[in-house]
Amino acid sequence: MESMMNARQVAELLGVHENWVYDQAAKGSLPSYKLGGTRRFDPEELRGWLAVHREAEREQPAPTKRPRRRTCPKVTRRRESGQPRLFE
Repeated sequence: MESMMNARQVAELLGVHENWVYDQAAKGSLPSYKLGGTRRFDPEELRGWLAVHREAEREQPAPTKRPRRRTCPKVTRRRESGQPRLFE
């Protein structure tokens, strides 16, 4: 049996921040065990979790491109004074 992994090791394996690992484990999304107040992860269960999530990722359609947003505010003019206004 392989030894259990800690959150830091899992974060390095997945390439994510350690806090993300804790959050997912606390929500129950990532398989973990709480032993003596610390989270531990079974490497075999993590491999299974990775396999399932990789398959789900492959099955999702590719994201569509969103139209670009304007980067500068639209300048409008006041009707009564003719002065430029940035926001209405």
